[in-house]
Amino acid sequence: MAETLESLEAEREAIVRELSEVGDMRRGSINEVFRSCGKPSCCCSEAGHPGHGPYYAFTTKVEGKTKTLQLRTGPRLTKLEREVESYKRFRELTQRLLAVNESICDARPFEDPALDSAAAALKKTSRRSSRRRLRRK
Repeated sequence: MAETLESLEAEREAIVRELSEVGDMRRGSINEVFRSCGKPSCCCSEAGHPGHGPYYAFTTKVEGKTKTLQLRTGPRLTKLEREVESYKRFRELTQRLLAVNESICDARPFEDPALDSAAAALKKTSRRSSRRRLRRK
């Protein structure tokens, strides 16, 4: 079912309102990892043991280079998780906004410039003939 232009514009306004409420955001990702310490007598060296942890790593690109920040459970990790989630929400909303805008562009009627007398009056003439005259001199 094709949506009307008015409903698409209302959807676009709703998405823009949601975008204004996103808040603090940060690009990147947070990974949870378990590591073995490498000591042969430690329980982490046993088969099937996940290792020590969890440890968290926040990874992002800065000027084309990957930067990683090691984190532990606490308020800093919680803040970064909230900011990364806000960025994911921002990306989702911008993708929806682009899709709705493309639908709006498709739904708008075509305007025939030949029927528009103002557009015809503004049409410029070709300068090709004047260039030819200048070259002959």
